[in-house]
Parts: sequence; C-alpha cells; structure tokens
Amino acid sequence: MGADTAVRLALWRDRDPVARRIPGMYLGETELLGDPLDAVARLADDGVRFARLRGTVDLARAEAGSDGAAAVAALVAVRELTGHGIAVDWTVLLPPGAPDWRPLGHLHPPAEVLGGGDEVTAAWRDTFHSAKCGYRRGPGFIEVRDHRMDTFRRLVIRHPRHEQIVEPLLRGVPATDLAEAVSTRYQRAGLLHRVGGHLWWAPYRLRRWPLSTTVS
Repeated sequence: MGADTAVRLALWRDRDPVARRIPGMYLGETELLGDPLDAVARLADDGVRFARLRGTVDLARAEAGSDGAAAVAALVAVRELTGHGIAVDWTVLLPPGAPDWRPLGHLHPPAEVLGGGDEVTAAWRDTFHSAKCGYRRGPGFIEVRDHRMDTFRRLVIRHPRHEQIVEPLLRGVPATDLAEAVSTRYQRAGLLHRVGGHLWWAPYRLRRWPLSTTVS
C-alpha cells in the first residue's frame, strides 16, 4: 500500500479525557509507516493508551468503485490498536442500504457511525468487549473465537500453509492476490472482510487468552 493509504494518528498516554489535558499526556501525531503490526506494537510499548484517527474510514466510497486500499489500511490500524488495548476515537461511513455493521463490531467502538445513525453507534458501544473476535496461533493451527453475532463460534484452521496464507492478510491485500477458493472460504467464515478490491483479516491477535467463562 502506498502513501495515499498512510494512516495518521494523534496519540495520548491516557484514555480519560480529563487526564489527557494534563501536560505530557499528549504524544503528538504520527503516521503508521512500514509494517502496521510492528508500528502499533511500538506505540503500545511506548505507553500509548488512546489514539485518534484522522479522517473518516469511508466504506461507502469503496463500495462505489474505490479500490478500498485506504479504508483497509485504516481498519487494519484500528484492529491492531484494539488488539493492544488502545482506545480509538474514529468515525466510519457505512455503505448505503443499511449494511450489517456487526462484522466490524469487535473493533473499538467508533465515536460516530455515519450511515448507521445513533442506534447503530449505541449498539456497537453497548455490545463491545475485549476478545470479541480474536485468534491465537499454535503449532500447526490457528484458533479463532468469535462473539460478533448472536452465537459464539470457535473456528480452527488446520492447513499446512496457514501461516503463509494468513500473514499477508493481516496487513491487507488486493483481492486478486488470493486464490478465489481461499477467499470465498474465509469470507464465508467471517474471517476476511472485503472493502472494494481489497481484503483484510478481521480478527485481532489475543494477547491474553480469555477465561472460559467469557468465551462461551
């Protein structure tokens, strides 16, 4: 992804809006350069606890013919921030036609869901919790635990090349880069989300495996 997909963030050391006004809490602005997974991990290590995404994540434009690369780059950033426990102030514009927002409902709730209204914004906020849709890797498998819909799903991917397949998807790829059979299978399972001509892996990595009482 090129310069037009750069994700710009304003950063703070604390989630609390009052604490964020204390001198030294604001860490300035940055663009996520290079590998977004490594970049967000560095932010977490540096003590970032709140990030504000500049601009709206425009999913409607992608549906109207844009290739979706910029929107996917932003969604990958929000996914990684969420996975590291960093709160995100962001806005998303849904495509017209009352699309289902729940495939994105594991991401930190947006401040505003344009095209969805206050009802969707409130539902997203009220149903969000950590580990809502995450994965872990083990020897020879990837396990996904998914609470985004009405029922809990546990998915296990066992494939000799699963790591090679999933690794680029974590960063987002053109849909043409992935075999159609793999793309269809993972999209039907809810693991891939398509925006325009790009695909990205939706679950975030679970860094703390949830207790059994929180995953069923």
